[in-house]
Amino acid sequence: MREIKEILEQLRNNVIERMKTDEKFRNKLEKIDKKFSVDFDGTTFYHFAISGGNIGEIMDGKEEGDISISVDSEVFRKILAKELDPMEAYFEKKIRIKASLLDKLFLTELFK
Repeated sequence: MREIKEILEQLRNNVIERMKTDEKFRNKLEKIDKKFSVDFDGTTFYHFAISGGNIGEIMDGKEEGDISISVDSEVFRKILAKELDPMEAYFEKKIRIKASLLDKLFLTELFK
């Protein structure tokens, strides 16, 4: 599962780079104070936080989050490769997100 953590790290780096060039996006992130937990296959867990425009390190382990994502690692790879639409995966319950509606909308913005 080391590969999955590397993918999450790359996503984190992409968001950091986007913040440098997209002022509107940066302003949105500066208002966010959320903890995220990600569960891959029910066996591998990561967590991180976004607070005041800073995205924390991707940490190993299970921890409660304001936004919890549960997904099969293969589905996650397909979403990132744009082989599977994230909304389709969500409605087909291939990815589960436990969060408020506003937080779910934020997620779509975060990973554009």
